[in-house]
Amino acid sequence: MGRISPSTFVGKSRPALFFIIATCCAIIYHFAVNQWFSDNSVAHFFLPLLVGSIIFIFSFYLIRQKDKFQDTATTTSEKLSAAQAESLQLRMRLVDVERKSLATRRELQGLRLERCHAHPETSKFETTFHATPDPMLLADMESGLVTDVNESFLHLLDHNWQDVYNNAVSAIFTWASVKDAKRFANALLTGKPVNNLQAVSERKSGKKFFALVSMRSVSISGKRTAIIAVRDYSDLHAAQHEIRLYSKALEQSPAGTAILSIDGCVEYVNTRFTQITGYTADELHGNKVPFLETLSNSTPFSWKTLTNTPEWRDDIFTKRKDNTNCWLSLSISPVVEHDALARYVLILEDITDKKEQERRIQHMALHDGLTGVANRRQFKMQLSHSIELQHRSQVPFSVVFIDLNDFKEINDTRGHDFGDEVLKKVAKRLKHILREVDLVARPGGDEFLLLLSGIHSVEDLQTTLLRIAYHIARQMEFNDATTTSMTAAMGVAMCPEHATNADELLSKADHAMYACKRTPNSPYVIWDPTIDMEQQAS
Repeated sequence: MGRISPSTFVGKSRPALFFIIATCCAIIYHFAVNQWFSDNSVAHFFLPLLVGSIIFIFSFYLIRQKDKFQDTATTTSEKLSAAQAESLQLRMRLVDVERKSLATRRELQGLRLERCHAHPETSKFETTFHATPDPMLLADMESGLVTDVNESFLHLLDHNWQDVYNNAVSAIFTWASVKDAKRFANALLTGKPVNNLQAVSERKSGKKFFALVSMRSVSISGKRTAIIAVRDYSDLHAAQHEIRLYSKALEQSPAGTAILSIDGCVEYVNTRFTQITGYTADELHGNKVPFLETLSNSTPFSWKTLTNTPEWRDDIFTKRKDNTNCWLSLSISPVVEHDALARYVLILEDITDKKEQERRIQHMALHDGLTGVANRRQFKMQLSHSIELQHRSQVPFSVVFIDLNDFKEINDTRGHDFGDEVLKKVAKRLKHILREVDLVARPGGDEFLLLLSGIHSVEDLQTTLLRIAYHIARQMEFNDATTTSMTAAMGVAMCPEHATNADELLSKADHAMYACKRTPNSPYVIWDPTIDMEQQAS
């Protein structure tokens, strides 16, 4: 037996259900009348009425719900039928389009076969057109519509034949410039050939590519037809964009850059290179960089060394075109292509200001800020060097300790600014009368230190000391028309006669200076052992 659904079972059993419900109601009624109500006519009338009303309301509610359900089911069924009908119509249209497309292609193939029999030369052209690996299309020059495309073109655009055939050529290409668009439109109108117009086309996937478009006009079966050839140059366009980007970055680089040939001649310089050197690009192009010609004379540089090293770098002191001095930081690197030396890249920076700042800092570290002569640090460095030179080459030297007499009184009576001017003039006189091999230093206050090199006899030393005392004692004139005079006490220690140690030489020169202050009318005192004995006694 087949399985009966719940709805079918309910439909077939409806009379039995009504009988069972009526029997139950009668039993309940009889039981209620005999048990709960008194024996009167009102109760006998009211209770059947109440039960009948309840059954009526419940039946009415069920009927309304059934009607709503049936209306909803009918509406849904109608919508579903409409959707199915619409889908069927779309399928019919798609089939019709495919049939028409197939018929069109068959018709075109038939026309091509007729052309093959009627015009053998046209057949050869079409065979060549469709077999060529270059993307090409044909367009009617009167209507501007595409009449044929080859497989290479369809592959390039990732389109189907139906997407291109009988469409306007203007809808296929988007020109990179208005000028190229006008040139192509004029070529279609006049038949004048054009070459390498830049266009931006879009594949079916939405990906854009850059193309070069060329056009020629021919006559095919008596019709003026445009043969349009397309070349994908997306890779070349990307490379050109990258070259332009690098060129722009190179041109705007803060460092001067030059590209040199293997023999050192300039092939390219950026703007910064011409600004630093003072030479124009025309003056440098094809010629050698001027300061590189003399580079090997002052630095261990040669072109041969660059073949074995990835980079050569150094700071050089040279001249610009206008003959002004400058410091340049140079970097030269070889460029290797296909395992062979191709070019050199020269990068330079103007570090003149940096070097000048370093020089000023070094000068401040080793020189007295007031007088400009050496300070105590530089004097000790030079003293150590002189001691080493004496040990190695037996070159004698002397240390002179100078203290200005009554300088405190000048500061107290005429002011510290006037005292500073006195110190400047004394330092200037000392530098003027001494030789270049000698050194003048101011350790502080009104004291000066001298390092006299290469004086072999005591007589020559005494002559030098007298000349120093004379120039210190000369009258000094100032801008405010005031004058003053100054004397000094000088103590001298000789190397190697008195000591060969820096501290000992300074100490003995200091002791001799104090001995000079105690000796009236004596401009200098050369150290001897009696000076230390007198100090110990006092």
